[in-house]
Amino acid sequence: MKSIEVFISYHQKDEELREELEKHLATLLREKLITSWHKREIIAGQEFQDEINKYLKRAGLILLLVSPDFIASDYHWTVEVTRALEQNAAGKARVIPVLLRHADWETPPIDQLSPLPSNCKPIKSWNDRDEAFLEVVKGIRQEVARLVASSNYSPPKDSSAQEQEKHEYQVTSLINEADRLREDKKFEEAALKYKVAIRLDPNSLYAHNALGATLYYQGKLEEAIATFQKALGLDPKSAKAYNNLGNALKARGKLEEAIIAYQKALRLDPNFATPHQNLGITLKDQGKLEEAIAAYQRALQIDANYANAHNNLANALYEQGKLEQAIAEMEIAVRLEPNSTLFRDNLELLRNKKKGF
Repeated sequence: MKSIEVFISYHQKDEELREELEKHLATLLREKLITSWHKREIIAGQEFQDEINKYLKRAGLILLLVSPDFIASDYHWTVEVTRALEQNAAGKARVIPVLLRHADWETPPIDQLSPLPSNCKPIKSWNDRDEAFLEVVKGIRQEVARLVASSNYSPPKDSSAQEQEKHEYQVTSLINEADRLREDKKFEEAALKYKVAIRLDPNSLYAHNALGATLYYQGKLEEAIATFQKALGLDPKSAKAYNNLGNALKARGKLEEAIIAYQKALRLDPNFATPHQNLGITLKDQGKLEEAIAAYQRALQIDANYANAHNNLANALYEQGKLEQAIAEMEIAVRLEPNSTLFRDNLELLRNKKKGF
């Protein structure tokens, strides 16, 4: 059995916590289930960026050690995180955020990943830090077992060709620029950057998905649909691409096709809460309230903190005349996102309905 190569991405200010994590990974290392690498292992004379790119490319499991310093680091965010997500999207590696310290990590592009510890409580906030690391190691052991059981997993071959590394770095830089432009709602410029990245790397699933999303935000729905279909041509098992395709089809008014896309996403990943939520919205648009409610409830079984699902469930329950249940769900949505004007307004409306206003 081949060991799973683990790449650890972290900020230097978290060196102490990284060392503690590796102590707790000792049993997995001793059992030869994993090998691990991090940037401190670069020796004098080696090219820093080339070595990091090489080991990121080889990794089967990538750990992002999340802290305020990690989030604030442009290098980590725009190079290592982007490359890790590309590997994850291509099915070449699994990416797991490990929450070291309290930080605003629930933002794109890593907010769709499942973190450790699984209760989302950062390691430094535990009374017993060893217990926290044990929870992390258990999660890593489970992921390693899944990777080992995967019939198509094998460690990527080592390629030290400098030109290839430069080419990959160029693609990554373009995607980083495009991501920043998209976050700033500069969609036209972002789309151009993604298209250049795709010309350089036609097999980049991440770039295709990101371009499709950008076109969707621009209202270029037919082009977005075609782009998501290209993404699925690269990886027919991409639940994310099917979910994105469903969103574009729904916006185009093709509700039945959207439902099929969401259902395909859920067959591939039944524990992906977002397609359940989006399926519910589409079913509600068709007037299928019972089915919509069931879809929202499945999303909340997977992620009880999914505020939008609580909001949509509340609206559907209200339409069924279940006012008390609707208020209860909307109160949860507001509690989860107290700054949401929409949720607060919806809750006030429901409470006024209860008062007879």
